[in-house]
Amino acid sequence: MTENHSYNTPAEGTTDWHVPLNANFEALDADVEVRDADANRTNYAPKENSKFLATDTGRVYVGDGARWNALGSLTSDLDGGVTDALVKGDLVVLARQLAAPQTVDPADTDTPVQDAVDLLDANGGGTVRLPPNSISEAGSITVPSNTEIRGFGPDISKVNITLAGVGGVVFDEAGGVDHAHLDGFALNGPGPGTNSGVAIHHVSGDTQNLHIGRLVLWGWTNSVYRVEEGVGPFQCRHEELTVYDCDAGDEDGLFEFRSWYGPANWFGTIAAYPIAESSGRNTTVFFTRGGTQTVDYLTMGGSAGTVLHQTWDAQVRFESIHWEPTSNPTTPSALVRLLGNGTATIGDVKQITGTTDYVYELGHDAYNGNDPARKRLGPYYGLGGSFASNVVNLSAPNDPAKPSFYEGAASDVDVTHSSATTGGLRALGEAGTPLG
Repeated sequence: MTENHSYNTPAEGTTDWHVPLNANFEALDADVEVRDADANRTNYAPKENSKFLATDTGRVYVGDGARWNALGSLTSDLDGGVTDALVKGDLVVLARQLAAPQTVDPADTDTPVQDAVDLLDANGGGTVRLPPNSISEAGSITVPSNTEIRGFGPDISKVNITLAGVGGVVFDEAGGVDHAHLDGFALNGPGPGTNSGVAIHHVSGDTQNLHIGRLVLWGWTNSVYRVEEGVGPFQCRHEELTVYDCDAGDEDGLFEFRSWYGPANWFGTIAAYPIAESSGRNTTVFFTRGGTQTVDYLTMGGSAGTVLHQTWDAQVRFESIHWEPTSNPTTPSALVRLLGNGTATIGDVKQITGTTDYVYELGHDAYNGNDPARKRLGPYYGLGGSFASNVVNLSAPNDPAKPSFYEGAASDVDVTHSSATTGGLRALGEAGTPLG
């Protein structure tokens, strides 16, 4: 009956034909492999010579009648298959509820990344691996919860959004996307001079626990990172974002936080080199209206104008700012504009090239009608370039009940407002006891 198994075939006319058939069923327990998650292994009887394949770990077990004994693992074979698929140029989907990796061939679809993400989402979440080459995507990529998109590095794995007017990665989940991870690839727009959407866009819901590792953003004629009004991302970490040849001169900022809330958002290093090809204007690098943002290091060149524009009740902490523009269409009024009464802490500002009227401005916020308050301005290092007026422009009286502090001399400050003096800004350059 079968060439590879010694199954019984009842002889013609046998009256107890069920006996050899029952023996066949017993043999099937050993011959047919059981497949389930490793943790469920104890749910199955370890009959002698029976086999168990753990679909989540790749481990193989053989029963001895009393227990399951580990024989080996298929993991190395699975890993080899994943590597082969990636080298071939396919995307690989590793999902929690898939027994084996699945692939998406970019040659078969105009939206390979979205197709892979949809397959991942339908199977409990997990990781989409990008191949070590460029792939084209004819549309935005909507990322749901529990999704990781990982490449081989921004110089190797590249996702090119090819259509004009289309954005890149979108977070648009009513309950808020939770635990998404983007790392190791370039997210390219349609290119300089072509209308584009936003590269990374928080559209609705309160994105939480987003983790962005190393990304390069190139060729966008819009903001590269935007939080819409009424959207409050929180506990989002961004390790290293590098921006080349993007033009946000017609937007509030290259990075825009339009909403009034969203705590505990952190950026490690932002390196931005915008251009003015489409707008003909400087690009404001970071604009915030609310929420909490910490940036460890912000360095910029190109047509970067104002570095930070704070309004309303945003809470910001920028540890180190490095300004080295090469192609400003106009002179910015200030590098760091801190308007209203949201708290702000600036560690230091270093200028290498370019000209600005002032380094800092503390001013009135017309958006909510508040004068400046609660700012801490770190030292200014002028290693090149120049400022046309002075270091600090106090363009509105600081609230004396909520003083601000500048780590420099009083002579560095111009009081340009005509309101009554409040003494709310304190210059610390003469503070302390002279020694040495």
